Amino acid sequence: MNSERKISVAVIGAGIVGICCACYLQRSGFRVTLIDRDEPALQTSFGNAGGLSPGSVAPIGMPGMWKQIPGWLLDDTGPLYIKGSYLVKALPWLTQFLLQSRSARVADISKALASLNGPCFEALQPLVEDAGISHMIKRSGQLFVYRSRKHMQKDALTHQLRGDAGARLEYLDAAEIRDLEPALAPIFESGYLMPDNGHCDDPYGMAQALVRSFLERGGRFQKTEVADFGFDEDGVTCVKTSTGDLQTDRAIICAGIWSKSICAKLGWNIPLESHRGYHVTLEDPGASLKHMCFPVEDKFAITPMSMGIRIAGTVELAGVDAPPNYARAQALLVAARKILPGIGTEKVTQWMGHRPCFPDSLPVIDRCSNHKGIFFAFGHGHQGLVGASQTGKVVDEMIRGVSPSMDLRPFSIGRF
Repeated sequence: MNSERKISVAVIGAGIVGICCACYLQRSGFRVTLIDRDEPALQTSFGNAGGLSPGSVAPIGMPGMWKQIPGWLLDDTGPLYIKGSYLVKALPWLTQFLLQSRSARVADISKALASLNGPCFEALQPLVEDAGISHMIKRSGQLFVYRSRKHMQKDALTHQLRGDAGARLEYLDAAEIRDLEPALAPIFESGYLMPDNGHCDDPYGMAQALVRSFLERGGRFQKTEVADFGFDEDGVTCVKTSTGDLQTDRAIICAGIWSKSICAKLGWNIPLESHRGYHVTLEDPGASLKHMCFPVEDKFAITPMSMGIRIAGTVELAGVDAPPNYARAQALLVAARKILPGIGTEKVTQWMGHRPCFPDSLPVIDRCSNHKGIFFAFGHGHQGLVGASQTGKVVDEMIRGVSPSMDLRPFSIGRF
């Protein structure tokens, strides 16, 4: 252990995945430097929906989804939209996405997601205890509601995958939904509660607190841009940055959507695409919710948070460089008014962020086969907050050289 304590690790990317990796490594005695070109957690980790869902085991791509692609090109404020000018560039990714959406693949992907997301509360607990922020984690359940019982029946495969993974689903009728959440409009015929799921009531605040805890325990944060790596015969020796070389024995790439360009420097061409997501946060909503709620047909989440109510979701394929289309955020607001009648929308903020997605809805958690000392932990898509803590735990296990607490084969970078 004494020799391990001298090993230095550079964690590239200070979103929630990188932060959890840094905290776990620090707990094991490594000397850790967290690197980001921005302040910690200012990208996707700033504005996510806050869900913590051990039952999140259904991939984004499901059988039959190919039928919906024509519609995705037409409505630029709809739940799923592909910008026409970006279609040609997105086509290779979409092709792989549809191949991964076949029934046979969906079952295998679901099992892998269960191994990553299932332990989210247990893996997160020691980190939030260290930071003194256990109160930010709400294990109050998540409510999924449908305007039509027919639409709920169409989601039977999702329900089956969750049940197969051991998640509890408590089915509800219209009256039971109203009893659980009186603030919701009486427009939902059916739904279900997942009582073992929950949420974080301030995702950005949690990430900031974890970073503060990391720094107070001797960790370092360096705000700089990663340019390349240095190597010798034993492996990585430094991370080359815009402010100079950072000497290190190990490096972990956790840079979200920007991991694609970093990996290209190491010889990896990976199908990582940004699912641009939007949110609006209502600071004085005049309504209260007990649960994180999903009006499933609308494809967004409504989360009660310490700063108000956040409505977040949708998918836009338009690349990293295109400016935000805040009409999509305003569409969320319009839909929210119908679901939460009389909600206060005078104090509202809006946001757009890049969710890094692979075609099979699984991240890469692996060691680099062609450059010793480099590790990968990115591409968590819509479930970065859910999978971050277990990712941090298993990355620490890889670097310590102990048997990982989950099967990492489905998360190999070589699978593409």
